[in-house]
Amino acid sequence: MKASAFLSLLLLLCFSFQTISSAVVDEICSEVEDSYVDKEFCLKTLSSDPRSKTADADGLAVISVEIAVAKAAEVKTRIEAQLKGAADAYEKDRAQAARQIFSNVVSTFQWSAKSLKSKFRSGPLSLLTVGRNVAVTIDALVDMGELGTAFNRLGSLAAAIVGHLH
Repeated sequence: MKASAFLSLLLLLCFSFQTISSAVVDEICSEVEDSYVDKEFCLKTLSSDPRSKTADADGLAVISVEIAVAKAAEVKTRIEAQLKGAADAYEKDRAQAARQIFSNVVSTFQWSAKSLKSKFRSGPLSLLTVGRNVAVTIDALVDMGELGTAFNRLGSLAAAIVGHLH
């Protein structure tokens, strides 16, 4: 009987906690929706990380930036591949320009996540905005396709959530 009551209480607490944390994700996504961020994209993205179940608004900001960091690393890899596979000098010059422009985005986003973890919010918003805009610039130099779009959307989401914290 004691085990059954304990299990029931444990399940009740788990479901209650999940409902509360889901409410935080829903609240954040509702509030950033007017920042050119689709609410469903926000919900799907944040919910893809298991940490979002227990995160507060600050934690969700960190999670969103870390997801953007991973996508930025993919962009950097794509640029390097395009540089190596350049068919001529013109394509090589464009890929080199994209690599130079994008060179600090991954480390900048990583710094932003680290800063947010320590509750420093001022610098990260500016850097996330610049990093997101860099993606638009490099897409004009090398064809990033869906990867560029995905990075831009994730950067916009991260910037919107960090902006919400101000």
